Amino acid sequence: PEIVDILSFLREQRLLARHIDGAAAPPITGVARDHEAGAGQLAWISRKNLERDASRWRHFGGSLLLLPDSARIDGKTDFSVALCRDPKLAFICVVGHFFAALSDIALPRQGQSPIAADAVIGRDVTLGHGAVIGPKVRLGDGVCIGANTVIANAQIAAGVRIGCNCTIGLPGFGYEKDDSGAYLRFPHLGGVRIEADVEIGSNTCIDRGSLGDTVIGQGSKIDNLVHVAHNVVLGRNTVVIANTMLGGSVSVGDGAWLAPSVTIMNQASIGVGATLGLGTVVL
Repeated sequence: PEIVDILSFLREQRLLARHIDGAAAPPITGVARDHEAGAGQLAWISRKNLERDASRWRHFGGSLLLLPDSARIDGKTDFSVALCRDPKLAFICVVGHFFAALSDIALPRQGQSPIAADAVIGRDVTLGHGAVIGPKVRLGDGVCIGANTVIANAQIAAGVRIGCNCTIGLPGFGYEKDDSGAYLRFPHLGGVRIEADVEIGSNTCIDRGSLGDTVIGQGSKIDNLVHVAHNVVLGRNTVVIANTMLGGSVSVGDGAWLAPSVTIMNQASIGVGATLGLGTVVL
């Protein structure tokens, strides 16, 4: 869509406070995180992030940026700005209206091949009974996947071992209330990147990124019954033991050890070589 079409839609949804024209821009063809956006892309910045860094908007390299209506924009910009009363809700609505196909996951149906047509499978890959390899999956050489595991939107490097009944690369949990109080799902458009020699136990869930990827670093070991939310970045050679929950956008440094039943709140950071004992809660 053209930028004017998106602005008109936001106005109809009563989300647009005002807009600031930038330089002539191409049509919007995709979305990205604000610090990664390029020409033709749309992004948003939350009120909280703008309070932390009032100049964050200056580094935007895309074509249309959704900002809170309290943002102060001084001078001309090379991109268009939509000042919205709720930029996150505005982003959800725009993606749902113009880019809904980006978050679709067309898993193979019963009776079809369990391997999606666009999946790329390496040599000597082992797939257990009932395993499903969905769209946008690349499996490296020697990968072993247990029974009934479902994988989509994931790049999995050589030598990775994944247990039974896991889900990898499916949408995470993220919602925003609209004006009626109904919850709207935040779009999940990213993927999962699992580096070489990772081992993942059974009944573990690793969500696809909302924007960008969820990353599991080389050589890391994840136990059974672990939840890894969207956009988590797990360092190299980390250990994550059963019943642990990593919230959205958590960062864990190389060589960290997370004991059973650790809970880490979204956006928290754990340093290199850290040890979190049994039942630790990180806020």
